[in-house]
Amino acid sequence: MKHKLHNGINFAYGGSGVFDTLVNRPNMTIQISYLEQLIKEGVYTTSSLNKSVAYLSICGNDYTTFMIKDGSTKVN
Repeated sequence: MKHKLHNGINFAYGGSGVFDTLVNRPNMTIQISYLEQLIKEGVYTTSSLNKSVAYLSICGNDYTTFMIKDGSTKVN
């Protein structure tokens, strides 16, 4: 990817969470690794990130998954 992304990028997946949830979507760790990969590839530089805003939102999907699985942390 040679060109720069000047207007930002979104890694969000609906239904995902910090941990694995009931939907098959990349969790927060994987989403962050996508950004790290772009930095490694030079799409974004660490100096350009110093002038950027990052928005991280955590919703109830982890709690819902935990409650539906009766408090179990075991992944199906």
